[in-house]
Amino acid sequence: MSRWSAGKKIYQMARELKRQRGGFTGAYVLDAARCSCRYQASPENYFVLRFYELNDEERETYLTSGRSAMADRKLNQFMTEEKNQIMSHKRLFYRYFSEFLHRESIYVPEVSYPEFSAFLDSHEMFILKPDRGIMGRGIEKLCTDNVKEREALYNECKTAKLLAEQVIRQHAELEKISNCVNSVRVNAARDRKGAVRFIGACLKCGAKGASADNFHSGGIAYPLNMKTGIVTGPGRNNTEIKDYEYHPGSSVYMPGFSVPYWKEVIACAMKAMERMPELGYVGWDIAVTPKGPELIEGNCHWPGGNIIQLDKIGKYPLIKECLEGVT
Repeated sequence: MSRWSAGKKIYQMARELKRQRGGFTGAYVLDAARCSCRYQASPENYFVLRFYELNDEERETYLTSGRSAMADRKLNQFMTEEKNQIMSHKRLFYRYFSEFLHRESIYVPEVSYPEFSAFLDSHEMFILKPDRGIMGRGIEKLCTDNVKEREALYNECKTAKLLAEQVIRQHAELEKISNCVNSVRVNAARDRKGAVRFIGACLKCGAKGASADNFHSGGIAYPLNMKTGIVTGPGRNNTEIKDYEYHPGSSVYMPGFSVPYWKEVIACAMKAMERMPELGYVGWDIAVTPKGPELIEGNCHWPGGNIIQLDKIGKYPLIKECLEGVT
């Protein structure tokens, strides 16, 4: 990102802070620029993690975007091109980690129209998503009965390189929060000896009527206790300075909510790390079904630091431990 683009983002963020919180735009700009230089904090870090409320000692503990990128370069340096492709393309990821997935899916460019039509016949609802996509963009949930021109949809999906997949049936306790799949994010890293360290976790919940729970698509993230899987406080999104104790779509009170099958969720993340030993730093997205965890994806090269630090505990010291002795 150029200095001009970075400065523009800082200014836009500062104006938004003034609108929501008061104060002076210039003061926010200067402080955010200082945090960018000293702590490698992005404008989103400054906004979401509320750096404007923290002192320098507290700021020093946070895993900012710049620090996360540095950790990615060092901890994932042994990823081969083949493994990078697997983590970057959903169709390849689904095949490689098939033992952790229980939903049916097809990569539309690789199937015939009759096969595509048969997939639709077998599912009342289905999800369309890009083979390569970030931040929940391009995900769409469709009702099969509403698809009137199947062949036209098939051709559109082939051109756009989309996957069609079965809708995950989430656990009833999570369904009460939002009817889009509310997934757990678990960030994990390896130390120089290869031991897996869990860095942080959160529960990602979709906004009202959303097709995805992604934080950058209007979702709300809630901090989780890594040992118990219990929500420890209010959630946040990346657009409003607001604490969400109650989920805005369902009014479910979230602090104290316990994620079902928590031990199994952590075990799933651990087994996924074991499946690809080259992975040094990743954020796993895991759904929880009535029968247990279901792996959604692995966010390699951009595990996301904001959402796992909403418990107000900076995770930079944990990453630094993993980086000890790594060149």
